[in-house]
Amino acid sequence: MRARRAAEAFNRWSFWLAISVSLGASAAPPAHSSWSLKPYRVLLVVDRWADPASQVIVSDKDPFQPVAALLKTWSVPFDIFRLDQQTFGAGNLFERSGRVRYGAVVWLADASSYPNKNMAGLADAVAAGTSLVAVASRFQDPALEQILGLKFKENYSATDPLAIGSAHFITREVAEQKTANWEFGARLWVAPRGAQVLLGQGRHPVVTIHQPNPDTAAVWMAAPSFAALRDSPYWRSIFFRALVWGLGYAVMPDVDYAHRILLMCDDWGAADKSFLSYWRYQTVGEELMREKVIPPLARRRAVVSANVVTGFVDRKTHRVISPWGQKFTDAYGVLQDYTSTQRALKAAAAAGVLEIQSHGWTHMQPDLDSPPGPWWTADLEGEASASGWYEEFEDTRRGAEAPALSQLFILKRSLDYLREDFDARPLSVIVGGGGWSKSYQNHSARVAAQAGFGLFDINERYFYLDRDLALDMAGISTGKTHAYDRELHLEQWPPHPDGPAVIIFHDRDISLQHDFVERMLATIPIEMAFVTMNQYIGILHVAIDAPPSEGWRLQFRFDDPYCAYFGKHSSSWRLVLADPLLEKIRSVRAVTIAVDNQLPVRLNSANLGREPIVFEIPAGLGAHTWKLAPAQ
Repeated sequence: MRARRAAEAFNRWSFWLAISVSLGASAAPPAHSSWSLKPYRVLLVVDRWADPASQVIVSDKDPFQPVAALLKTWSVPFDIFRLDQQTFGAGNLFERSGRVRYGAVVWLADASSYPNKNMAGLADAVAAGTSLVAVASRFQDPALEQILGLKFKENYSATDPLAIGSAHFITREVAEQKTANWEFGARLWVAPRGAQVLLGQGRHPVVTIHQPNPDTAAVWMAAPSFAALRDSPYWRSIFFRALVWGLGYAVMPDVDYAHRILLMCDDWGAADKSFLSYWRYQTVGEELMREKVIPPLARRRAVVSANVVTGFVDRKTHRVISPWGQKFTDAYGVLQDYTSTQRALKAAAAAGVLEIQSHGWTHMQPDLDSPPGPWWTADLEGEASASGWYEEFEDTRRGAEAPALSQLFILKRSLDYLREDFDARPLSVIVGGGGWSKSYQNHSARVAAQAGFGLFDINERYFYLDRDLALDMAGISTGKTHAYDRELHLEQWPPHPDGPAVIIFHDRDISLQHDFVERMLATIPIEMAFVTMNQYIGILHVAIDAPPSEGWRLQFRFDDPYCAYFGKHSSSWRLVLADPLLEKIRSVRAVTIAVDNQLPVRLNSANLGREPIVFEIPAGLGAHTWKLAPAQ
């Protein structure tokens, strides 16, 4: 009866076991003396960061970008430590209480030496419980050598296949995979000095594990590049499991991104459709929205992100006015009813199939007066048709960037008017025309973060944003622009397990082909589901912590505005455990699991087995707590 009641409680509280890799025998894990978790925070150590102000991470300048993007999408909190500006100190690595601040350090630096960096401070943190995961590093410092149990010898070249050494949690998932030979190139040859070889290439270790202290793991891996950790399923698995081994656990969104799509539709409210000869069409009205757009979206449980412009550039008055009061017949004899478009957007939002997001303010240059303008009076068959006039975040017409202050003004106007016009608080902004400013002083993503957005989109690429960071997420998800006169071939889009596929289209496609949305959705396999923009941004911004506690206690913070979606929706998470914590569960007969202030559920530890625990956090902003402890 007790087992039956436990099983019923297990189902009632929505706990179940996710399918995972089977876990066999492994090398002896680090010992854990009490029911507590390491801090759920990683320190990412890099040689240098291109942005001197340490705010913007870009894929073409910062080699560590793939790792930072992975940590963000895995919901692993991290700080960045840049050796070109900083030196290790007790304040960096320890809390005031004496507890280590980081559960693990991910070491991406590869300098020839580290003078005056107080590497002894890092050694102290490792001795106190911080693990180390070093990637593609020669670790040329005595403290690092001792921590890793290795000595760098020299470079080598080989194309031999990789071979599994000692069985271990880190390589268990790839143990049965046949590895392709690396391309010919320089490799790092290291000699074990106490480390255990988990993966090798002939005589050369490729992945090693060392246990410098009972509660500390030190992993070294000679990945071919940082990008391989993101792009290669083989190296992604090794890196993720090395991180789990170092922390003891990982908490990830329970979202199958390889089968998720994010839909975006641009240009709602823009003026150019009413006068540009090469981009002219009728604005989408309420009737078309209700008959041809809302029903197919509702049937597929899909939500589209409508990227809206709230500033109508009026050539008659030389002013920026509201689109939603405009109803007129344009120069091509087409009735343009923007008042109906506003009603259409509101109807779709009320039906739960559309979210209002920002497409900037006007979709046009802030400066429409200076040469080669003024645009207001220029010929629409000549100068006024040049594409550079229709970019808001870069001045390609004049070969210049958009000043940061001008961009901030635009973004704040967009936020203000979308709130006024739709009672909406957009969290994403997508640039119009694809132009954006890239210098650090004018960087469009940084300015969008300053304005309070959570994601900055550049058509098929995007940045994660918060008040402190603009992180290029290049390589995490696939994305393309679709149109009514093209065929959609999702099979040609390689899925990524850490980010959704993004499909971008325009209101133009709906206007020119009324059943466009239904036709597009019909080509998307039924096993594909949809994630909304606000949901995705919310997931990326959830803050997870493991404060000191008897028992395993995880704290989730859902802060407004970034996590507004979860004010009304629950979220699902996976707790992935390394062998030591699994052994801890098996060492007791039963555990209790509790969410927030709800009554704890008692479970037989055998029910938890060796697989990730999937659990649900109820809707509501602010702090939520999940706790597992041995039953009394």
